[in-house]
Amino acid sequence: MKIAIKSLGTITAIILFLMLILVPTTPLASAKKNGSGALTTPPTPEFQIMGFFDINNKYLDQGDVSIRDNSNQTATITVTTVAKQSVQKIGATVYLQKWTGTEWIDVGSATTLSGDNKSYFSNSVTKTTTSGYYFRTRTLHWINHSGVYEQGELISGHILVK
Repeated sequence: MKIAIKSLGTITAIILFLMLILVPTTPLASAKKNGSGALTTPPTPEFQIMGFFDINNKYLDQGDVSIRDNSNQTATITVTTVAKQSVQKIGATVYLQKWTGTEWIDVGSATTLSGDNKSYFSNSVTKTTTSGYYFRTRTLHWINHSGVYEQGELISGHILVK
């Protein structure tokens, strides 16, 4: 009986040792092993959409942004800006951001999309991405009307580009 228990303890120790060696211990190793294709650790958890619009704005009401991987090293970013009434200029400035593994950085140049004499504006832009990295957008939604400039900022959820 003592020999069987001793053998069981030895077998358990060997199994635990093998698990420590064979199981990845870093998020990046896990990402590579599980087939996600990510070249960095995932971004830190956050709200899917973050942003700020001043409720005291006279004209600017709200905005929306989404990002979609096109599976060809590009992503399409769609923005919507809403004013409380028709304004002379309405639009959004789009910044593509890439996750380095520790922080979000702007990549490429900003793109400004705009319309005239509207209360609702929606448009899209396609940006170049890199496979294996996480991307998101930061957008400044704005209006310019009779000398009044107002803006709000939104940050989209992130995508992993395949």
